[in-house]
Amino acid sequence: MKRLVLPLLLLALLLPCVAQAQEFKTVGLKDLTAIVAQNKGKVVMLNFFATWCPPCREEIPALVSLASQYDGKVVIVGLSVDEDVTPLPGFLKRLKVDYAVYRASDDVVRAFNVRTIPHNVFYGKDGRLALMGSGMVSKKELAEIFDSLGEQK
Repeated sequence: MKRLVLPLLLLALLLPCVAQAQEFKTVGLKDLTAIVAQNKGKVVMLNFFATWCPPCREEIPALVSLASQYDGKVVIVGLSVDEDVTPLPGFLKRLKVDYAVYRASDDVVRAFNVRTIPHNVFYGKDGRLALMGSGMVSKKELAEIFDSLGEQK
C-alpha cells in the first residue's frame, strides 16, 4: 500500500502542471487571420513576448490595464515565443493576464519578422495591418496608438 501512495501522490502533484502546459494552443497564420477578421470593427494588437524577457514582463501589466480600459474597442492577443510553455501558466497568473494568449508557430514568427521581443503588431478597425515594430511600448504610447486607430473609420 505504501508503494502505491507515493507514486499516486507524485502523479497528483505533477498532473496539474502537465495539464496547464498543454492548454496553450499553437496558432498559425490562418488562426491569426481569423482572429483579426472576427474582430473587424475593433483595433487588434498582437503582442509577441516570452516569459524570460524583462521588457516583456514590464510591458504586459500595461497591456492588462489597457485591455480592461479599452474593453469592447481593442482586442489584445498575446503570442508566446517560449520554446517551453511550462512556466507560462504561472507567469500569466502572476501578471493577471486576462486576454487570450497562444503560442506563436514558427511560420507566424517568420511572417511578422519577429527578431526581438517584445514585438507588437497593430491592426486598424478595418482589419488592415496598421503598425508593427519591436521594442517595449509605454502605456501612454499604447493608449495613443489605440486612440488613433480607434478613430479611423
